[in-house]
Amino acid sequence: MPGPHGVPRAEIVALLQQGHSDRYIGRTLHTNPKRVSRIRTELGIPRPVRKPTLTLHQTWAAYTKPTHDGHLTWTGYHREGTCPVLKYRGGDYTARRIAFVIAQRREPIGRVLAGCGLRECVAPAHMEDAQMRAQFDAIFGAAA
Repeated sequence: MPGPHGVPRAEIVALLQQGHSDRYIGRTLHTNPKRVSRIRTELGIPRPVRKPTLTLHQTWAAYTKPTHDGHLTWTGYHREGTCPVLKYRGGDYTARRIAFVIAQRREPIGRVLAGCGLRECVAPAHMEDAQMRAQFDAIFGAAA
């Protein structure tokens, strides 16, 4: 029998038994999540256990693949076919920038590139920002 908002209680119960959240059921069936919560309580169905959310760095690591020669390649999305990018919680982050922060524990200045010369490398220890390249040039000269 439909509830006050026209959604049959049986449909809500079926989704509750599948382990969905009140919000998910509310969105899916176009009903109030509070109604779903009341039905959950009446039936004694426990709330679903929330999966732990991965951090930005953990998500980044999931898209990397070590090579036999000490580099780390990006297996995820490439913007314009060349720039390794991680889409995370609605934002775009370059994989090299994340790698730089992992290694240097600071935000990079300017563009981040792989200092090892391998364009597809995202190994944290291989990343260089504009400040690091300027220091290198100051010490060894731009021709080095």
